[in-house]
Amino acid sequence: MSTTRLLLLGVVRIFQPAYGYQLRRELLTWNVQEWANINPGSIYTGLRTLAKHGLLLELEGDAGNKPGRTSYKLTVDGEAEYFTLLRKSLWNVDGFRPDQMQAALSFLWSLRRDEVLAALESRIVQLEQLAKAEPFAERQVEEDPGTPNHVVEMFRITTARDRGELEWTRSFHDRVAAGAYSFAGEPPDWTPTPAMLEDWQTIPEPPS
Repeated sequence: MSTTRLLLLGVVRIFQPAYGYQLRRELLTWNVQEWANINPGSIYTGLRTLAKHGLLLELEGDAGNKPGRTSYKLTVDGEAEYFTLLRKSLWNVDGFRPDQMQAALSFLWSLRRDEVLAALESRIVQLEQLAKAEPFAERQVEEDPGTPNHVVEMFRITTARDRGELEWTRSFHDRVAAGAYSFAGEPPDWTPTPAMLEDWQTIPEPPS
């Protein structure tokens, strides 16, 4: 649920105020139904739930020259929740939930470069620690007569993913340290095409 919530809050934050169909269309171009396991039909339900919890404000009437549709924008609590979820996904490694880092990548531009670098360095340490611990987890499974032998492969496939992420995180950190991409407080390194300008608005800065 945290990944879904981050994605919904994040995409509303980009387009706000924006109506449900616009947000659904945008998220589907990110293929969230594949890597985040989000049912396209549940996006509308998710928006209403966030509004019910006070994280989004529902605006009835005109929404970007689309009269009669409900549009959404973040509340103060929604803005705070967005950054809480973004930082949680970025700073914490969960080998069983790769979708969390995938979602964080979608919104890293919301944070400043120094924080992104610090978080990536933390992830490298966490992944290195997981790699050190994995052989002992395997040994415990192999020595336990009550555990089927094939269970050890569940540890090994997770370890393989973690090793791949460790390699990528190191190279991504080096690219960010060398000045790649644009983060909060920096000039943008990408501008929407003219065809997208109707939907894309100025990306807001994070709170100081």
